[in-house]
Amino acid sequence: MSEQILTEHISSYVNFSKEELSEIARFFNIQSYRKKEKLLHAEKRCDTIFFVAKGCLQLYFIDDLGNPKTTQFAMETWWLTDFLAFQNQRPSNFYVETLEKSTVLSISFSKYQELLEKFPKMEKYYRAILETAYGAALMRIKYIHSLSKEEMFFSFRNSFPEFVQRVPQYVLASFLGLTPEYLSEIKKK
Repeated sequence: MSEQILTEHISSYVNFSKEELSEIARFFNIQSYRKKEKLLHAEKRCDTIFFVAKGCLQLYFIDDLGNPKTTQFAMETWWLTDFLAFQNQRPSNFYVETLEKSTVLSISFSKYQELLEKFPKMEKYYRAILETAYGAALMRIKYIHSLSKEEMFFSFRNSFPEFVQRVPQYVLASFLGLTPEYLSEIKKK
């Protein structure tokens, strides 16, 4: 089932035969995780990209005061990793952690390179995914600079209502640059 979620997602961007999709799926490892498990550790070489088949992940770093700062989320059919560290095969600046019980398909850097060599059309798929992620990151930066904290929350809630329902409030507050208490006040309005 998890492989089917991945192959259907790929098929929504690029045309492959059933046989090709089956072969593509074999490049990935499927693993189930409990809530609050770390899939990637800061300061360790980032060798893996994660595709969420079921569940929710967060990408975060620890600031100088020891506080976690969430920078990204990923739910079903989203990808997550420290892409810069992955591409350059360097230590990550971030952690990837499950926010709920999750099933994830992962691919290592070497397998990723093999996959792209064997199926060049996968580059089109990954380009589309990364362009979407980059666009979302740009919009987040725009919102940080142009919206009040309240407006940012309401915009996020309207765009991603499922995140607001599924993500713990303290994590959502970190992502929005708020304290959990202030987020609670905003939500009451």
